[in-house]
Amino acid sequence: MSHTSFGKKATELVKEISLSIETSASPSSIPPYNDELVRSILEEVKAHHREMLSLLRKLENVENNDTEKRSISAAMETHHFSILRNKKALMIYLNERAKRIQSLRWTLGVGLPDSISENLSHSERDYFTRYSKILNKYMGKKDGINMNLTLDRDPPKEHKVQVRCLKDNGETYFKDGVVDLRKDTVHLLWREEAQELIREGVLEKLDDA
Repeated sequence: MSHTSFGKKATELVKEISLSIETSASPSSIPPYNDELVRSILEEVKAHHREMLSLLRKLENVENNDTEKRSISAAMETHHFSILRNKKALMIYLNERAKRIQSLRWTLGVGLPDSISENLSHSERDYFTRYSKILNKYMGKKDGINMNLTLDRDPPKEHKVQVRCLKDNGETYFKDGVVDLRKDTVHLLWREEAQELIREGVLEKLDDA
């Protein structure tokens, strides 16, 4: 193992995720999981550990030679801090990706497009599924707060919003009763109920009430 290569791959990994932050317009965009580089860093960690064990055995056999002991101890410390550096880089990479995966659930819902899903590792796709289940339970009627928090990320000034129908949608059931959503008609609806129809292009919001 070359001393000049210590931490080089870990640095590449951090630069990769950092660059994707700078160049992306969306906080929920996520680059392909770099499995090859992650595995290389883990292998490097194992190599550092093997070197430390070898040096430890060597240190145990050194007698009455303080200079050599200090030299071996310094080498062991170098490998130890290299392991910590690699660990920190991996945690930065994985933590940033985890935050973006959470953001995907809030912006895209429970289903991920293939173009995004294929950028995730198997563990990350599993994490997205588990996170979705936890969020769904929290927002649910039975065990949660009975409110869809993903409909409007910004806190509303009021709970109702004025909307105009962009196309006929027929009689639609809301909490206040049945509303006939005909094109060009204007209604005052609960924000959480109107938001989904706004996303679908059935309604448009007229104000920020």
